[in-house]
Amino acid sequence: MERVSSRTQKMVLSAILSAITVVLGITQIGFIPVGPIRATILHIPVIIGAIFGGPIVGSVVGLSFGVMSFLQAPTDPTFAPIWAIGGFREIVLIAVTAIIPRVLVGLVSAYVYKATNKIERKTSVILLFGVQIFAFLFNAYQMIDNIRNQQAYWVNIVIAVAILVLLFVITKNYQKYNMQAVVTAVAGTLTNTVLFIFFAYQFFKYDFATAFNIDVGTVKDLWLTAGVTNGLPELLVSIVLVNYISIALFAFKKRN
Repeated sequence: MERVSSRTQKMVLSAILSAITVVLGITQIGFIPVGPIRATILHIPVIIGAIFGGPIVGSVVGLSFGVMSFLQAPTDPTFAPIWAIGGFREIVLIAVTAIIPRVLVGLVSAYVYKATNKIERKTSVILLFGVQIFAFLFNAYQMIDNIRNQQAYWVNIVIAVAILVLLFVITKNYQKYNMQAVVTAVAGTLTNTVLFIFFAYQFFKYDFATAFNIDVGTVKDLWLTAGVTNGLPELLVSIVLVNYISIALFAFKKRN
């Protein structure tokens, strides 16, 4: 009986979070155009599903995210040029790029959450502190490079301020945070950003170079810049939302 009940709960959770993902995708609330790619918040339901339902629920919701991303491809700033000039092979590779990283977000998040169950809160804070310091230094490197090349760097300044504010808030009030969920949010978000950009660059670098009449080196620089400018805000939003949503859901679960 308990096994059936648990299975039913996971099915309901998968359906609810997948529905939220679809609505966010259809209404475009979950996709925010920034430069050559779209920043997204659709990975957040995936991470929540992985935390509360495990790898299967996380993968199902991640699949919903990936399918929505694929269906957006013809009008997506990332894939529209490839879709317009591509054939069957390109469409298959777009599907792989859109879906596989999002399914892996659910898997990685679920196993990271389980693996960090025995990590002390202070250890989690140290891990998160290290990730944020790395992000701050990498963003600083990008800003210096943008200044040197006379490109806009105001986004880097905003990101740097956001990282410092979040770093201060978390380290000062870490006892109020669900650090296990926060570390999971970091792992899930980075999985989404890094794998998506890796697949897109590996599969379509020559297509992008042709479509925009630029060299492959420039394509690489554009993707790295987009990854930082979009990935860091996604990471910050994910940390905050996953933390408070998980705290609220755990409290609700405890009362019931």
